[in-house]
Amino acid sequence: MFAENCPLCHVRMDGYQNLTPLHRHSEKLTMNSHTLKVLEYHKIIQILASYSSSSIGKERIKNLKPLTDYSQIKQLIDETTDLKEMLHPNRAFPISGVFDISLILKKLENWSDILSIDEINQVGSSARVARVVKECLEEDNRYPSLIKIAETITVFSKLEEIIEKTINRNGEVKDSASSRLKSIRKKIQIKRKRIRDKTSSLVRSGNVGMYLQDENIRENHNRPTIAVMASHAAKVQGKQHGRSDSGKTVFIEPDSIRHLGDELEAALFDEKAEIRRLLNEITKEIAEQAPNLRNTMEVLTHLEVTYAKVRLSRNFDMHPPMLNLDGIINVRDARHPILMDLEQRGELKKTIPLDVRLGEEFHTLIVTGPNTGGKTVALKTIGLLTLMAQSGMHIPANSGSKVAVFNRVQADIGDEQSIEQSLSTFSSHLTHVSEILKSADEKSLVLLDELGGGTDPTEGEALANSILEYLHDRKARTVITTHISQLKNLAFTLEGVENASIEFDLETLHPTYRLLIGIPGQSNALALAKRLNLPETVIEKAEHYSSKDETGNLLNNLQAARSRILENRASTETALLKAKSLEQEAQQKLTELNTQLELAKYRNGEQAYGAIRQVRKQIKNILEIEPSKKILMTSLAEIMDTLSLKLDSKNKPLKKKPFQINDKVRIKSLNKTGDLCSFNDSKKTAVVSLGVMQVEVSQDDLCSDK
Repeated sequence: MFAENCPLCHVRMDGYQNLTPLHRHSEKLTMNSHTLKVLEYHKIIQILASYSSSSIGKERIKNLKPLTDYSQIKQLIDETTDLKEMLHPNRAFPISGVFDISLILKKLENWSDILSIDEINQVGSSARVARVVKECLEEDNRYPSLIKIAETITVFSKLEEIIEKTINRNGEVKDSASSRLKSIRKKIQIKRKRIRDKTSSLVRSGNVGMYLQDENIRENHNRPTIAVMASHAAKVQGKQHGRSDSGKTVFIEPDSIRHLGDELEAALFDEKAEIRRLLNEITKEIAEQAPNLRNTMEVLTHLEVTYAKVRLSRNFDMHPPMLNLDGIINVRDARHPILMDLEQRGELKKTIPLDVRLGEEFHTLIVTGPNTGGKTVALKTIGLLTLMAQSGMHIPANSGSKVAVFNRVQADIGDEQSIEQSLSTFSSHLTHVSEILKSADEKSLVLLDELGGGTDPTEGEALANSILEYLHDRKARTVITTHISQLKNLAFTLEGVENASIEFDLETLHPTYRLLIGIPGQSNALALAKRLNLPETVIEKAEHYSSKDETGNLLNNLQAARSRILENRASTETALLKAKSLEQEAQQKLTELNTQLELAKYRNGEQAYGAIRQVRKQIKNILEIEPSKKILMTSLAEIMDTLSLKLDSKNKPLKKKPFQINDKVRIKSLNKTGDLCSFNDSKKTAVVSLGVMQVEVSQDDLCSDK
């Protein structure tokens, strides 16, 4: 379970109800630790944590788990997107300086002690960051999700002021913190000066000076002392306050300045008491603000995690996924994030992007072909991008990529064995698959690597077929990889099942790692054998045996026919889109033409007619470029011919006659006949129906059709 025993779920969230932070999990989450392990989700978390600058942010990221509540996931992604856009292109977010003050606040629950200066400074620094972050989030109202977060941040003006007034940047209490402290410290200065003067006089005298190691005055336990050679210590009257590490020096407070030492000690005691009083006042203020501080620190921690997501998104050129609840995955140029991290660290040459779709035309995808590593990478990429999206992250794929929110993401990948249970690899896989089958449904994403492998090929094929049909019947979104080529037949016998393969370059004898959906994998064994110069007789005999495989030949023929159909369909769709675009362009030109005609009538000048000629030229170019689309443009061509006739012959206009609604009228400029639909006397225009199209023209452009 994602949120099982999550310690963060018990944090108080007073005043933070609308933010739905990272640790507020859905009750329907179903994710076992095996799935997270085999998909290497922990590595994504480690990478994300490296983009956090605070210990509190890193700790929160370590506890980050995927969610299934659509609204919470969308909110987290929207916040990441808004913060990334607000900070575009590379502006820093002013959140550094936040400390984990949870233990400090817990300490205040029992009023057990006064906070130290260091503890107070940590609270003060966090309070200052809260104010600066709130101001930053509120400076641009284009990002409502960030404004909403800003509303939950408390500004601690009084606390900041009292800490600023009391403690300097070096962590010392200022003289100006109180008038009493200022007075005490002035008194201490006076006492120390009197002690220095008295001691200097004593050192200069022959009675003491000859026995000293040096002439410096030291304070030892708040008492003024001089350094006397141990061998002559008895010759100096006074109280000993310790020895040097070597034992050669004794620190003595002369009797002649002891009364001054008493006065200094008393002043230092008063100073300590006043400092304690000042720190106690700050501690009380912090204690009063403890609930607000807890809530605000939760918000800042949430923002620290969000900013880490932004930095990761920037560095890996990620984009927000388009979420859906329909089980649809459609990602373009998807890259495996762990491989991207290796690439950035120089441990991998290049990460190959892949396109994946699932859940629309088909909900079961069978990836077949030789074991070149690409199949498992594709499987993990699908799983990891889904987990990242459901953790509120951007994904390394093109903008507009779709990712579904699943209640369960279940995977079995790799060759793990359970030594404790003495299970074989095959038995271990079956144990995991059994758990997956128990809960698989249409809200599940199931990822199985090398299904049917590790046992007798015939039995493995039968079992894999049965498992796939079971998952297919339950409408689980399923992606499997396999060496069993016969599983490709399911794509031709079961609706909603599709084949795929990893592209292989026979020239270089290496996979390109591109995922080819709709094309089943080929072993390429014979082609590889030829390239590797196996004896020709061996290859010829192998081809002979291969040609006897009627099922394989039939499958290849079906696949070839299917590929041709898909290519034709794609070509047809492209042609239709182009035709539609041309039709829209022609309609736009017609609208421009009507506008120019009206302009010509009002201005009746050569400039207007020149504009019309330009429109006519554009229409002519369209017809010449796409002659196959002339059927769509017949009426427009007729208009152009009539317009050309009008412009070239300069026919004289006919006399205007009165008309009635539904009369047959002729539009002189177009030389077209239609039914009169309406008048607009204020604009002196009329609407005429020309078949399925209505045209608004000037009333002066109408004449009787008789």
